[in-house]
Amino acid sequence: MRGLIHLLAVGIFISNAVCAFAHHSTVAIYDASKRIEVTGTVTSISWRNPHGRIVLDVRDEDGKLVEWEAEVASISVLRNRGVRSDVINVGDVITIAGQPSRRNLPIIFGTNALLPSGYEFDFGSRSAHFPEGKNGNIVGYERPDVDVSNAMASADGIFRVWSTIMSDPAAFPIFKGDYPLNEAGHKALEAWDPNSNSLFQCGNKGTPLIMISPIPMDFVHQGEDILMRMEEYDARRLIHMSPEASAPEEHTLFGFSRGHWENETLVVETDHIASGYFDHMGARQSEQIFIVERFIPNADYTRLDYEMTVTDPVYFSQPFTLKRYFVWYPEMTVHDYECLERY
Repeated sequence: MRGLIHLLAVGIFISNAVCAFAHHSTVAIYDASKRIEVTGTVTSISWRNPHGRIVLDVRDEDGKLVEWEAEVASISVLRNRGVRSDVINVGDVITIAGQPSRRNLPIIFGTNALLPSGYEFDFGSRSAHFPEGKNGNIVGYERPDVDVSNAMASADGIFRVWSTIMSDPAAFPIFKGDYPLNEAGHKALEAWDPNSNSLFQCGNKGTPLIMISPIPMDFVHQGEDILMRMEEYDARRLIHMSPEASAPEEHTLFGFSRGHWENETLVVETDHIASGYFDHMGARQSEQIFIVERFIPNADYTRLDYEMTVTDPVYFSQPFTLKRYFVWYPEMTVHDYECLERY
């Protein structure tokens, strides 16, 4: 059995699993520059959103029993990556590797687990950590055993479920910093306190930040309009397709969206947004922000390229465009999110 807590070198490579959680801003709680390992007996498991939770009983160096909490990938992320969650069970003695607490609390941001079988479970990153794992073998992956005939029969243009390849930087995340901030934008970013980040609260992510989501979304007809349904926070964005549609006076979290078709491409213009944060790293946006989105399918509708052009003269010096893409997996569906706030 490994040492109870083994500190690894500073500056170790941050795995894809860490990137998978980046859209929830864990930087305020965990130190991404370090890795620790914690060995203990699993006492409880909760696969939930926005993150899962595994509780361990750990013996410290003095033999005292200490309860450790591991924050891990959410149930939505596991489903999206085709990962089974039943490989870890209450009573198992496991070692979890991940990022330590910035406040020296008995919590860890878990990215990998060494199981009693000797195999490794990586919470969906497909990146091994433990050299003593059985030849680097990672377990827990499977394609969902579901009937996809209905999904394939009902798919109509972009009206289908879209998912994310989380290991591809071209697909996730879309918000990566280095925006053309003006003086006000730089000052707002410098003033950001990640410890009081409202994005830790369920359902507080608006347009355009909700588009960072790595978990499924779909488009459905709602009369003459289009409803974008997102699993994350059960977010719903209504796209008004009538050219006569007019925005209300008030600004809202997702704003007011108008759409039109350019051949097979759906173009969406959104304003009247009251969201506050532009990204999960402290960049701000004002109520003057104007977003133009383009959803561009390939010929067989297995890939949906996405472009977002942002204009906000309050915090940005010029318009700029961010890009990502989605993929169609007919076995995927949009589930209820059932979010539980972290603290």
